[in-house]
Amino acid sequence: MSPSPARAGVVALRVIRQLKRDRRTIGLIVFAPIVLMTLFGYALSGDMSGVALGLVDGGGHAGLRAHLESIKDFDILHLGSQSDAERLIEEGRLDGAVLLRPGEVQVLLDASSLQISGAIAAAVQAGAARELAGQEAASPQLSAESFVESSILTRYIFGYDLEMMDTVGPAILGLVVFFFTFINAAIAFIRERSQGTLEKFMVSPLSRVEMISGYVLGFSLFTLLQSATTLSVVTLGFGVPLEGSAFTALAVVLLLGAGALVLGSFFSNFARSEFQVVQFIPLIITPQIVLCGIWWPLQSVPEFIRPFSYMLPLTYAAHALREVMLKGAGVADILYPDLLALGVFFLIFFAAATLMLRREVG
Repeated sequence: MSPSPARAGVVALRVIRQLKRDRRTIGLIVFAPIVLMTLFGYALSGDMSGVALGLVDGGGHAGLRAHLESIKDFDILHLGSQSDAERLIEEGRLDGAVLLRPGEVQVLLDASSLQISGAIAAAVQAGAARELAGQEAASPQLSAESFVESSILTRYIFGYDLEMMDTVGPAILGLVVFFFTFINAAIAFIRERSQGTLEKFMVSPLSRVEMISGYVLGFSLFTLLQSATTLSVVTLGFGVPLEGSAFTALAVVLLLGAGALVLGSFFSNFARSEFQVVQFIPLIITPQIVLCGIWWPLQSVPEFIRPFSYMLPLTYAAHALREVMLKGAGVADILYPDLLALGVFFLIFFAAATLMLRREVG
């Protein structure tokens, strides 16, 4: 039998009628690309704001100082000494610092974010070149370019030998675990509903809190295995440094995974099939890739949507994993705000998943 365009048209009409009844799919087809392209457009715009820069004024270089203070994207903190600048960078309160001395400029950088350290270095070079432009007449035998290169000393407090994979590897570790844990948990709850397992649990002596806790504990074993495997690939396979404790890194990933578990169980209440679970990926996963500082620093996120970044768990997990793996931070160093925020996120969606289970299964 030869293919018939008419019969193919009948199938096409059936698909169209079916999609018309699925408002969730229509909404994702129409609005999700607009939202995602808007987020990517802002993230890739190259604009950066809120860069914390320390400035130690030891005299001279008035032109360079004025140039740095005129950059609206830098939050300048005036400091009294080099030791103060180094301490604040080590504590993560500064992205870098510039030390001005007569005849010398020293730049202290935290290269755990190559984009931010590059922006600071470029601003110092541009300011020094502008300052020296007026001095060429007095010293015509010395070019501004050679003078700038010889008078600016750069020292890395962290990450002098880091590459791009080193800076994004810890964040990708959290993203991979979060993604697969969320998807697996949501699909598992869909299957439990379709097979009637949850209804059987509801008539048992188990409380709803005990049911959700049991699922979280059960999935945590697989999350631990997944976390250890992914951490091994990132560190051994790609050479991403692990300056801190592997157990601390695993604790961060496990807490993130627990949040993904309860988030998946919560959103499974709004899906009726595994296909509909997959539809949540653009809404749940992709915005976190753009807004959580995985590929681009938070300073490149537009200020009017940056507060939303601090509501997402991957923001804190990515920061904590970078601190542990690249800077050797311990549990006390990332307790606030990273571990606290991840714990609060878990508790909120644990409660939400429990309440939604009450509504869904009767």
